[in-house]
Amino acid sequence: MSYIHEALKKAQKDRDVRDKDYSGILSVCGRKKRLFSGRSLGWVALVIILIFLAFATYSWLDFKTRQTPSPDENKDIKPQPAPKQKSVYDVKEIYERARIYYKNGRLKDAKRLYKETLRVAPDHIGALNNLGVIYIQEKDFQAARNNFERAIRLKPGYVDPYYNLACIYAVKSKLKKSLGYLKKAVSLDQSVRDWARVDNDLKKLRGIPEFEEMVKKGKD
Repeated sequence: MSYIHEALKKAQKDRDVRDKDYSGILSVCGRKKRLFSGRSLGWVALVIILIFLAFATYSWLDFKTRQTPSPDENKDIKPQPAPKQKSVYDVKEIYERARIYYKNGRLKDAKRLYKETLRVAPDHIGALNNLGVIYIQEKDFQAARNNFERAIRLKPGYVDPYYNLACIYAVKSKLKKSLGYLKKAVSLDQSVRDWARVDNDLKKLRGIPEFEEMVKKGKD
């Protein structure tokens, strides 16, 4: 029995040694296998990243190419026509509407259209003068004077702005200047005498010999 027992014990010991040796081999192989698997995943991830970067670069270049028109495409782009300027007839129509508004007492509308006339035709003498008259009624004498003086520079033989300047200076009690402009207006148009006799803006001139002499000559 002891011999058999010893034999079994030895066999068990040999089996334990073999199992231990195989266990070590399997463990080492397992570690190698896991190590090899991690590297594979890293390479796969790197390849995916490179593919993504290549795709992103291609997409960006393609977008820039689409954004930049070619010379041939530029040739097909036609310039937009410039907005049409108002014709002379349009200016006349605006000016006449302004005059109608003024006659009907619609000063705000008349003023707006006179300004529109001057925006299109800055040297329109009638609009300059008539807008100046509205400024007088609004007591904006400086703006009125600027308009009349500009009208005179543009057309020195135009009587209305001289007469209107005479009215402004009479209202402001600058009687000598008023008489000077009135005299010039009378020299351009004798009918100014008739205007001066009844114009309330010139009431401060009445009784002055020079004024009375000018208006008297106009009587029949």
